[in-house]
Amino acid sequence: MANKEQIAKIIALRGTGHNLEEISKSVKLSTSAVAYQLKKLKDQTENLDTMDIFDSIKQKIGTYGERYNGIPSGTKYVVNNEGVWWNFPTTGEKLRTTNSEKLQKVFLSFRGPGRARITDRGEILAYYNPDDSSEDLDIEDDSSLDRSVSNWVVIGNIDSDLDGQFPIIPELTNDPLEYKPGEIWRGPMDGMRYSTNGKEIFRSHPRTSRWSVHRKDSGLDRKIWSLFMELKDYEGGRFYITERGAVITNVSPESIEIDFDPSSKLWVSMSNEERQFLFQRLERTNTIPVFLGKHDGGIPLQRGRSIHDELSSEQISKISSIFSKGGKNK
Repeated sequence: MANKEQIAKIIALRGTGHNLEEISKSVKLSTSAVAYQLKKLKDQTENLDTMDIFDSIKQKIGTYGERYNGIPSGTKYVVNNEGVWWNFPTTGEKLRTTNSEKLQKVFLSFRGPGRARITDRGEILAYYNPDDSSEDLDIEDDSSLDRSVSNWVVIGNIDSDLDGQFPIIPELTNDPLEYKPGEIWRGPMDGMRYSTNGKEIFRSHPRTSRWSVHRKDSGLDRKIWSLFMELKDYEGGRFYITERGAVITNVSPESIEIDFDPSSKLWVSMSNEERQFLFQRLERTNTIPVFLGKHDGGIPLQRGRSIHDELSSEQISKISSIFSKGGKNK
């Protein structure tokens, strides 16, 4: 029996000219099962006019047409009927955001209260399980479940759906225009998480294959990269890019020279909440968040190989060639 996602894929593939064998291979159903689903769809729409057929197809495809392509990440917000919130990780408190009414409306028009992610490309992501619309999983909190990675959909974009309005956290300064490279980041330590070994930039998760790109093809400014590597002792590590394009990373306090006492300019410029946030991060992780620069548009990662992928014709030819050479040497 075909599930909802398989039916959505059958509709999409048939509509783009794929034959039964190709569809069967893609959705992992027999050709007879695919043919049955197509006949069933035809029977259901036989007496409908064209516009009604479009509506029927749209309902069948549902959120699968907007599935997020990649490993979901981004600044995490909690959205409910009272507003949009950011979780303060060290105390568990929820900080109410401002300038987020449109985000709240977009999210709640798609599903009930839950957790939203906003990527460094400005995409608004929501978790959605078509078999249980009330389920609310997170890729980090529920990482042992496959669906915590796969059931994310793009429900909007900051530019087109929020008119460019970013959520603001009044207690923590999250506007990159307020910072200079190398300064302590006083905003939320959140965003699209990336890792690097110095050569490639990647995202990984135990439930799926790695997504990566060579550093030179990432579009990341050389000044940002140089500062990051310098602060990380040229060993690589993690960095984050927020929906506003702020590139930030955690570093050891010994890596930077900053005057930080009650009479310093930095101390005076910080709110009490920012001082508490910094103190609690130091106490828990012995690291300081540092602003590296601004980068817009995200990083173009590509999906890597998976053990679940079928061998490509190129891979098959390569294997055949290797064994063929081995046979000639005997």
